[in-house]
Amino acid sequence: MNQREISETIAQMSKPIKWVIPDFIRTDHATHLLVQQQGSEFTLLFFEVQTPILTGTPEEQLTVLQEIAFAEAKCVSRIVLSIENMPLVVTNLIEAWNRFNEMLLATTKGQENAESSNPREISTAP
Repeated sequence: MNQREISETIAQMSKPIKWVIPDFIRTDHATHLLVQQQGSEFTLLFFEVQTPILTGTPEEQLTVLQEIAFAEAKCVSRIVLSIENMPLVVTNLIEAWNRFNEMLLATTKGQENAESSNPREISTAP
């Protein structure tokens, strides 16, 4: 094989991916998402709104809350994706959302069935 054939063969070889999540990866809660597109990249910015700590009487808390000009949202993660990978991300998110909704619907139906098949006893004792 010449160099070109070797390079083409290597480029066509696929290997399974072993997904590794190191222990030091932080888990943050995102309450907001901002998506920016520039050129051939999408940037996903995940934010968490920082809730102010309020102490004192309810009246004092209300006064402090009224004086706050804005709620601060800190960026907890920024992910940059190539435009080629964005359709895969969108498809995976939609599929995960649909699976969640199906599970939720099945759980709700299961609860409704359980409630209708187990009538509650009404006590008539004095």
